[in-house]
Amino acid sequence: MSQLLIPYSDQIPEGMHSEFMRKIADQLAKDLHPWFSDEIPTNPQPDWIMSSLLISVERLICEKSNTLGQVLYRIDLSEGKINELMSQTGPNDRVRVLAGQILEREAKKVWMRMHYSS
Repeated sequence: MSQLLIPYSDQIPEGMHSEFMRKIADQLAKDLHPWFSDEIPTNPQPDWIMSSLLISVERLICEKSNTLGQVLYRIDLSEGKINELMSQTGPNDRVRVLAGQILEREAKKVWMRMHYSS
């Protein structure tokens, strides 16, 4: 995987990619608590972020599917949009599609904070 797989990373100045990745990992940990990794590396890489997110989403769906709506609300993802995507996606791809939507939204939050705070 490369940084191009992380949404909005192409809009981050070159010297701020590490900070951007760290903030995305922190945002995921906050919004997916307690399902996201407790131990975030100092310099999380896109591969680590995506694999941790996939594991977290799978655990959330398998173990606590009844709280998925609450988590999506906390992340600010439309449950209707997610339901529509899930109905169009095969069972084997649902975790990947949901993780992609979560990553897209979380990266957008981080990008907006970084972009508008400077």
